[in-house]
Amino acid sequence: MKALVVYESMFGSTRTIADTIGSALSQRGSVRVVEVGTLAAEPGGAVVTHDVDLLVVGGPTHTFGMSRPATRAEAVRKHGSVISTGIGIREWLDAVRLPADIHGAAFDTRVGTMRLASGAAAKGIDKWLRRMGVDIVGGPTSFLVKGMTGGLMDGQLAKAKEWGAQLALAVE
Repeated sequence: MKALVVYESMFGSTRTIADTIGSALSQRGSVRVVEVGTLAAEPGGAVVTHDVDLLVVGGPTHTFGMSRPATRAEAVRKHGSVISTGIGIREWLDAVRLPADIHGAAFDTRVGTMRLASGAAAKGIDKWLRRMGVDIVGGPTSFLVKGMTGGLMDGQLAKAKEWGAQLALAVE
């Protein structure tokens, strides 16, 4: 199995989850974990090649869904520097070309203290992947944070490791 984990992260929690998922996937094959702006800037960064079996896409939840340029700018204004300074997952998904037989899954990070009101970017990513013809192997999954810059809530790394292992098994 060859997997590609693409993430957007503002303050590091989503990157940590992506790395943990990637580590779990690496037990079953080769994995590349890459920040979306870095990938988009590479030659061919808007094309996922046919040798990729599993595409995992994740990002932070901003105002009930995937980030937008305005919500990313607001994060910078309020909190200073961020990890993903270029395009976000939404813009990458709008431009990317995928092979016809790829499997996929979506994840997000969201504030755990506002479960009912915080929305979930993973639901939007999941819908987008389905519209693109991706065979979804794991439902949209959220990982909870203590706040925008507060880090992950307890148990989220173990949850990410288990979810990554389940995705790998689903693709085998």
